[in-house]
Amino acid sequence: MTFSIVASNPGTKELCVATSTGLVAVGDLAPCILPNVGAVCVQAMVNPSYRENILDLMKKGFSNETAFDHVLKNDEKKEHRQIIVVNAKGQSHIFSGQKIIDISDSCMEDNFAIAGNMLASASVISSMKKTFLNNANVFFPKRLLLTLIAGEEAGGDKRGCMSAAMEYFKPNRRIMTLRIDYSNNPLKELSMALEQRFSEECKEAFDR
Repeated sequence: MTFSIVASNPGTKELCVATSTGLVAVGDLAPCILPNVGAVCVQAMVNPSYRENILDLMKKGFSNETAFDHVLKNDEKKEHRQIIVVNAKGQSHIFSGQKIIDISDSCMEDNFAIAGNMLASASVISSMKKTFLNNANVFFPKRLLLTLIAGEEAGGDKRGCMSAAMEYFKPNRRIMTLRIDYSNNPLKELSMALEQRFSEECKEAFDR
């Protein structure tokens, strides 16, 4: 139902998560950042409480994988869930259950993880990965937005996109949250919101 990316820039300590789906208000359910700890996105059969639970365990020193195992160990529906996380050091992890609706796919490397389910095309995730890697010098949240747009252009959610959201953290600033809860073109509106948000404060960075 959803395609998403979480990413970390250990050099600047930035964290970002961006997501889009064919349902309303994905920003209320899927993404979450804990400053200086990590970024997570929960999708497929969503349990929103897992966001805070995983990040809290990571803050206490659990590895990404151990945090996932702890949260999911007694979950009878875990095979219907998909979760991605990256910590502030750039270490990423993915859980993708065996009963997620196809097409589902995921990938991860140092500093990012990408996943999607109920996708219209098998190339959605590979297109997102290519775009993320090819835009290393772009302002960090814009880089993730371009990654989402590439996923949408490759087919995105097979039902079409109805909502999109982004969270972004930079040290010494509050978490920025942008949400398009219902739209025929949520990624276009998210792009406009991001540009407006940084038009004065970070114009030079945004134009890179």
